Order: sequence, then C-alpha cells, then structure tokens
Amino acid sequence: MDTSKKNDANVDADNVKLLETVSAEWWDPSGIQKGLHAMNPLRVRFVIDGLISTGKINAENKNKPDVLKGINILDVGCGAGILTEALARLEGNVIGLDPSEELVKVARDHMKGQSLNIEYITEFIEDYSNKNPEKYDVVVASEVIEHVPDQKSFLLGMAKCVKPNGSLIITTPNRTLVSCVTTKIAELIKVLQKDSHVWSHFITPSEVEDILDEIDFDTTIVRGMWYTPIFNIFSFVPYQGITYALHAVKQNSKKLR
Repeated sequence: MDTSKKNDANVDADNVKLLETVSAEWWDPSGIQKGLHAMNPLRVRFVIDGLISTGKINAENKNKPDVLKGINILDVGCGAGILTEALARLEGNVIGLDPSEELVKVARDHMKGQSLNIEYITEFIEDYSNKNPEKYDVVVASEVIEHVPDQKSFLLGMAKCVKPNGSLIITTPNRTLVSCVTTKIAELIKVLQKDSHVWSHFITPSEVEDILDEIDFDTTIVRGMWYTPIFNIFSFVPYQGITYALHAVKQNSKKLR
C-alpha cells in the first residue's frame, strides 16, 4: 500500500504554527506544555508495558535503567522531544519524527551535551514509512493524531514502520461530550495551549481499532488516563472517555504492501 499519496496535505499547517509559537516554552515543566511533562511517566510506562506484553522485554527488567536497551523506537510527532528523550534515557534507540523544523531544532538543541541515542528527522510519517518499512519494535504517537487531518493515512504510515509482532501505540483524547468540556477547562487552567485542540478532530478507541483491524493489527490494551490538576499528575483509570492509551500488535505485514 502506498501511504504517501496524501502526505502533502496531511498536516494542519495552522496548528503547527500555533504550536511553534510556544517552542521556547516546550521544555519548561511548569509552562504551557506542563501537561505533556506530567503525562510523560505514564507514557513511558505504557510503552514498557506494551513491550512486555509482546515478549520484547522481560517483566523482571521493567524498573531497570536500561530496560529499553536494544529496542528500536519511532516517536512520531515528537515535537521538541519530551517523550523522545525519556525513552532514550532508558537506552532505547529512538528516532524522533516531526513535520516542524522549528520544534525539531528545539529538540536537537535540548539534547546537546547528553549521551542519548536519538536522531531527529523533519518528515511526514507517510514519506518516512515508505523508506523504512518494518524497521521498528515500537512506533508511538503520543498526543498527535488529534492534530492530523487524515488520521487513517497517519495510522497506516505508522503501521508500515512496525516489525511483525511489533507494537503500535497512541495516546489521544477521546471524542466524547466529557472530553469536550475537559478540553475547555484544560485551556482555562493552561494545561493545554488555547485553540490547539479541536474536539471534532478527536478519535475514539473503536475508530482506531477498526482502522488497525483492516491491516491485521490486534488491539490488545486500551487504558483510560486521568489528570489531577492539584497534583499535576496523570494516572491510569478504567474510564476511557477523556484521554486514553492504546496498544496494538502487528500480526501480518502483507496488507500494508
């Protein structure tokens, strides 16, 4: 399957520009991206849990500082690298991919002087996937798909990069009335950048699962995520109606060719 056919259009340029306006604040844990910083421990834990479930890493090693050693990871829509660096600190081999040259520059500047195995690339996932099929143990897009116009094309690009029995992971807001309200509240308390999220662009877990099922991915884990503003922390909860994390495993690569 040619995943590049819509790549030129598959970016919300206005949204990217809006995110770039706060690029200087991206690494301030109390700034406009504090929600991403607060979510980071849970995002990393979910990646590790997904890899344990597929046997890529042993459960007994989950708390070791090199738990991701030897694991090839693609962080799609990496922005300035908050999740990318966290995965690399656990000795993962990480590629950070993003369409914004400005945010990628911030990411590169931030990792200077650190011994991290990261390469940052400015490219669309659809283009990148055609050159790098079945290369990664895990491909993750955290808080990204809700910003993408053609979500199916985006998921297919991610899927093409996953090795057989490899993992595809997303975290994203659900499209519910509750998430509509909480998004507005998050903007008011400055956990989310104002106007950076459009509720109608949110995607439900079942919609993601249906797309992935068409290309022989089995969705194995879906967990709800809950933010507690007073403590500025995220936690996993049974309720998936606000934000969720989803893990799927590639069963067969033939449908992606």
